[in-house]
Amino acid sequence: MPRPFFLLGLLSLLPAPASTADPVAEVLAFEVAACAAYQRNDARAIDTLVADGYALTDSRGQIVPKAEDLRAARDRDVSFSEFRNVDMSVTLFGTTAIVRGRTLVKGRARSGESVDVDVMFTDTVVRLGGRWQLVAGHVNRTPPR
Repeated sequence: MPRPFFLLGLLSLLPAPASTADPVAEVLAFEVAACAAYQRNDARAIDTLVADGYALTDSRGQIVPKAEDLRAARDRDVSFSEFRNVDMSVTLFGTTAIVRGRTLVKGRARSGESVDVDVMFTDTVVRLGGRWQLVAGHVNRTPPR
């Protein structure tokens, strides 16, 4: 099965606000916009939203670096019909946010194989240079219900 990549968006392409009135709302909006960038396979947005040095620890315990996310988006490894986060919670530690929730992914791999993934995730998002960037992620398959 192709390895889905996770979580980025368009929010950091916007000018940074003068003050952070509600950083939790900003982080949640970042996560929503991030999923939209991945769903569109927007490598340019992903490159901007993911910090250099970013890596995802996937559900098989493999480390997936930023370069792999960018390659997969450019090559359109998966055509996504759905890529969204649900049940999110945010814990702030100054300019660092830990986001936990579930990611629902559906689509079709280039091989023709159907992709239908439900994972639990933890993202580490840091405010760098006035904008939020994803610096680390971790996913696990959602336990059977």
